[in-house]
Amino acid sequence: MANNLNPMALMSMLRQRGPRDVVMQIANQQYANDPFVQNLVQMAERGDTQGLQKVVGDMLGAQGKNLSAEMQNLLNAAKSSNNFY
Repeated sequence: MANNLNPMALMSMLRQRGPRDVVMQIANQQYANDPFVQNLVQMAERGDTQGLQKVVGDMLGAQGKNLSAEMQNLLNAAKSSNNFY
């Protein structure tokens, strides 16, 4: 699904259904056989935000990045984009 979408179609989906639903659909369709991704999906479905933050923080830390700084960068990019959700 995701690799077949053009950017305008993705933006339309995000506006219509919201980021959470779009990401969950992509994860379930594109990564149905990936236990790591399915674990993340289950954590999200349970509302385990602390667990998700830990996983993402660990992944970013392994790349020498900081979760808080990356979140701020994402928010700044979203605010500066007129076409973002």
